[in-house]
Amino acid sequence: MKQLLFFVVLIVLLGIGSFLYRNVLEQPGAGTNSNVTACTLEAKICPDGSSVGRSGPTCAFAACAAPNVELPQIGISFVLPAGFNLNTSAITPGDSLIAAYERTMMADPKDAIVVRKFVIPTGKTANDVMLSETMYESSGNQPKTMDEFKPLIINGKTFQTVVAERFEGQIHSLYYLPRDHDVLRFEVLEHNVTNWTDPKLDITTLPGHAALITMLGTLQSN
Repeated sequence: MKQLLFFVVLIVLLGIGSFLYRNVLEQPGAGTNSNVTACTLEAKICPDGSSVGRSGPTCAFAACAAPNVELPQIGISFVLPAGFNLNTSAITPGDSLIAAYERTMMADPKDAIVVRKFVIPTGKTANDVMLSETMYESSGNQPKTMDEFKPLIINGKTFQTVVAERFEGQIHSLYYLPRDHDVLRFEVLEHNVTNWTDPKLDITTLPGHAALITMLGTLQSN
């Protein structure tokens, strides 16, 4: 009789234990810190078409992987052209320079793509900024009117373009993007252009220039 009672009690205890164990499995937060943040399933589309989700305690979007580049300080992102890499030594505190990328596999001097930001002062316009921040490097003169710029629409964004230098195999082109409170400037500096004196030369077909235009075609405002 005692042996039968022992087995009955054992079966009851095993049943209770099994129920509690299953209950813990179905509610993994029970008995622990249940303040776990459940991030929404939103996705951020990166410039190259890939996507990232939210993660971490603040549910912030993860960074887009290379070759995507995000510049949160000016609220833009883009796909960096193949062969270009960040030159960290080019950044000077307090300067207008935001980022500089060089074609690293190229012998010196290297082609470069540069991103700058100019704040529009109170009482001034974006046109005022573009005129004052542009200098024709061979002469030291500045453009007098916006007629010296050529508008170019890339992926729905209108850039004001101008060639700042075309001298001794070097061509320096500027692409301005006016915004509400500032003006972004994207530059491409190309070296060793053998036919730089040819008046029929289409500089947009040069490798560095073509890379910049392709990059601007992926530009996103974050």
